[in-house]
Amino acid sequence: MTKSGLFNKVYCLIPKDNLNNCTKNISKYYKTEKMTFKLITLNIEGNKHLHTVIPFLKKEKPDVLCLQEVYDSDFEKYKEASGLDGVFIPMFKGISRPTENTNPNVVQGIALLTNFPNNGIKATTYFGDENVPRFTTVAEIPRKLVYTTIEVDGEKFNVGTIHFTWTPDGEANDSQRKNFKELMKVLEQFDELILCGDFNAPRGKEIFKKFEQQFKDNVPLDVDTTLDLDMHRKAPLYYVVDTIFTTPAYKVSNVRVVDGVSDHKAVIGEVDKAL
Repeated sequence: MTKSGLFNKVYCLIPKDNLNNCTKNISKYYKTEKMTFKLITLNIEGNKHLHTVIPFLKKEKPDVLCLQEVYDSDFEKYKEASGLDGVFIPMFKGISRPTENTNPNVVQGIALLTNFPNNGIKATTYFGDENVPRFTTVAEIPRKLVYTTIEVDGEKFNVGTIHFTWTPDGEANDSQRKNFKELMKVLEQFDELILCGDFNAPRGKEIFKKFEQQFKDNVPLDVDTTLDLDMHRKAPLYYVVDTIFTTPAYKVSNVRVVDGVSDHKAVIGEVDKAL
């Protein structure tokens, strides 16, 4: 029996004037399908894949959208394509690798978009300059947590996204270890959290395992890579580096990993409160 079906079989043997209170009490235990919302996380690799990213967003119609490697000049396009409002958080100025049709003063960062009521989209720097420095090396890129608390059918969900520290070979180094500790300090403010993004740390290796000590990884185990096997510049690479992590208060179902969008695959999940 579905949740909604079970809900329909519960009756209140009380006067009509108390029916609303009865319904509220029942809803604590039996939730309807409206509670679930669609979350997408995707590294879009600057402006290289606008021709695939834009149609993808229009088709999928996410409720919450988390994007990494966003150019400020393209942010309005993602808002229009997704139908969502949101905030672009700058990380640095300039280009970190050759891309198409890009000027040297472009600003790259992270975006979080949603139309759900929220307490504001905020950012905290856990590594590097809080301002927007010009790109020098990958190791010096500031790293930020972008987050908000959304309200869905009266329930609150803490959602955060990051583009974590990169290493050249997928192996942990001292910078990743240090930045992981600093990120964990920032995350102490949350009792529960949905944390998604590009973690630049392959599943099965040291840093990903550290995240798994704090969160549940919701990408199915039969997925062997979230790097696109055709569109990534170093393909084929078999690394799961993008995911939706959750703490116990949340659950993610119907997770899909979609290729053909960017150099990273999109990770899509339906998020709900855990019973």
